[in-house]
Amino acid sequence: MPRKQKTDKPSKVDTLYRELKQKIISFELYPGSRVTEQVLAEMFGVSRTPIRQALQRLEIEGFLSIRPKQGCFIRELDVSELMEYYEARIAIELLIVESAVNAMNDKQIDQMMAAWQPEAHDQELSCGIDLGGKDEAFHVGLALASEKPVLAALLEKINHRIRVIRRLDLNSDNRSQRTYSEHFEILQLIKERDKGKAKLAMKRHIQRSREFAKTLTLTALARKKPMGKSTK
Repeated sequence: MPRKQKTDKPSKVDTLYRELKQKIISFELYPGSRVTEQVLAEMFGVSRTPIRQALQRLEIEGFLSIRPKQGCFIRELDVSELMEYYEARIAIELLIVESAVNAMNDKQIDQMMAAWQPEAHDQELSCGIDLGGKDEAFHVGLALASEKPVLAALLEKINHRIRVIRRLDLNSDNRSQRTYSEHFEILQLIKERDKGKAKLAMKRHIQRSREFAKTLTLTALARKKPMGKSTK
């Protein structure tokens, strides 16, 4: 009789990490607000150790900053600054697309296209895939496959600064499905070696994300603005 395959359950830290990240993305933990390990430990009914480990992961990803003897501070959102990062991202990604048309072979492109089949969207999300992480990996991966490691590094720095707003964008109703379709279209145009259309598709993709994220962020900030700045 065949053995049943064991399924790995998420650790307590993994669960806390995901729940805290969702609270930041949804502005339940408001940008600029202060939280402490003790308050979060009481909120989730756990010890401070897994809370600390989850917060450290979120700090690495740019969702918050940990200040010794002060607590944790959710990253502030300056919409004007975020829009500048998007403009820088557009410039970098257009260079990447131009390089991809010349440097990537069909096999590399086909492998990336297989990961962004629009038909796979619902199935992958139902399996708990982190679309935000997959989205970032697509853009950085395109740079690396195009033999542009410096541009990839710059893109990763920008991603670190706009991660919260991008997650907010990708979590919206129709945005995740559109992301699959737009990534697939960009890759298709790169494979066709149509540099002009590929660059235009990438520019539209990022501009649409930028404007959508801006509107959604301003709305969410206004709707969930707290009475005070700190959670003590």
